[in-house]
Amino acid sequence: MGAWGSSLYANDTTSDVRDTYIGFLEEQLSNQEAYDKILTMYSEYLGDPDEEPLFWFALADTQWKVGRLTPEAKTKALKWISNNGGMALWEESKSGGAGWKKTLDKLRVKLETEQPKEKKIRKPEKINQNLWNIGDVYAYQFHTEESTKYGVCDKYMILQKIDEEKYLSGKLIMRVHVFDKLFDDIPILESIRKVRLLPLDFPTSTRNLRMNIWLGLEKEKEYPIEYLTYLGNMPIPENVVRKPSFSSDACWFNIEGWSRYFQLWNGVDYETVEEGTFRYTHQE
Repeated sequence: MGAWGSSLYANDTTSDVRDTYIGFLEEQLSNQEAYDKILTMYSEYLGDPDEEPLFWFALADTQWKVGRLTPEAKTKALKWISNNGGMALWEESKSGGAGWKKTLDKLRVKLETEQPKEKKIRKPEKINQNLWNIGDVYAYQFHTEESTKYGVCDKYMILQKIDEEKYLSGKLIMRVHVFDKLFDDIPILESIRKVRLLPLDFPTSTRNLRMNIWLGLEKEKEYPIEYLTYLGNMPIPENVVRKPSFSSDACWFNIEGWSRYFQLWNGVDYETVEEGTFRYTHQE
């Protein structure tokens, strides 16, 4: 769990819950079906004092926006608001989480206001989400203002497809990991074989680190083909965990945001908890 701002969706957990729930509705599940399914998918978060409030905040807010707020989600969210849920994100903040408290106040007012009429959610266009073969390695060149902010614009990030699995639509989607090294020029495979993996997570995480992620498209035009170079296919490292302890996904259109992880993990260590499972090495 990590945050890059104090708005409701400026952290991985709330944005994941929002996108997952909307995805279920796009697949034309009923609200009850979507609700039951998301509770099952994120059952690991329920009972976790840090993650559970974020789960209910995102679910209640998203349900309210589409006119499907359930009594339980509303009750749970309001209860966590009254308990200042999510403040673990701001334990070391100089502001004491003032911005987050304002966010919770706005959410409370919203949830206590009559929700809009139920909005029709259209089924999205069918898109091929499984573009590579398992083991394929690609170099992606950062090129936007966002990557410039983190000092990596024009550098190459190396991704490898390590698995594929059924997504919400029942179609296959790729799971990828990233190597923790940036290149000024397109590298050869041999130069990355012994490079450690980059956690797609924050060094403050108290859970097992997210070392890989689903990667999909919302629109075909989002696939950045002009910034991708195929390097070849190589065996997946034996210690790779292909499915993390919690499910999360990302889209090609926000991959430039991954540039921040190179900065966050520069000089920071993580340890192997067991084969394929890693955790941040807390430093005094």
